[in-house]
Amino acid sequence: MELPQVPIATRKHLLNIGLFLALMWGVYEAIMGPDLVSDLRDFTGRYGAYLLLISLLFTPLSQRWKWVKRHVSMRRNIGVWGFIYATLHLLIWITLEFYYDWQLMLDEIAGNLFILLGILAFVLLLPLALTSNHRAVKYLGYRKWQMLHVLTYVAVPAVMAHHFMAQKTAMLEPILMGLVLMLVLIWRYRHAR
Repeated sequence: MELPQVPIATRKHLLNIGLFLALMWGVYEAIMGPDLVSDLRDFTGRYGAYLLLISLLFTPLSQRWKWVKRHVSMRRNIGVWGFIYATLHLLIWITLEFYYDWQLMLDEIAGNLFILLGILAFVLLLPLALTSNHRAVKYLGYRKWQMLHVLTYVAVPAVMAHHFMAQKTAMLEPILMGLVLMLVLIWRYRHAR
């Protein structure tokens, strides 16, 4: 007997609920931890990077496995959630770490390449998130929309470099993420149309 198929819209809603609950769990753990600001900042940054990398993995993996191909439409949701986590990461940095002290933030950006990379990544991700809907594809036309979304292949490496440079002790995780990203970029280059 075959199990009934769950409609894709239901799967997307379940994915969104799951990612929201994961965010709430991370916030709860940060509140219960010893350093609220650092824990929130690190959690949102790390999981934002994971989600953005996972969104890039869909296309190459869908070429090999049918079950990934059946779920490829979820890639957009995962990418948007990666942006939501990145936005929270930036807002935590602005509000809780620097308390809106713009001059101090500018000094910090000028003195730290990894913060500059993080800001660059966010600026590149912003138009991608704003146009990650069917209305934007229709308004821009598919070719222009696709050309705009090539920025993903600049933004996500900037995110990964930011994540790597922000690490002070645990280097294995960002190195593995960087290797996965490199494989995705090599695959993308070889299969570019």
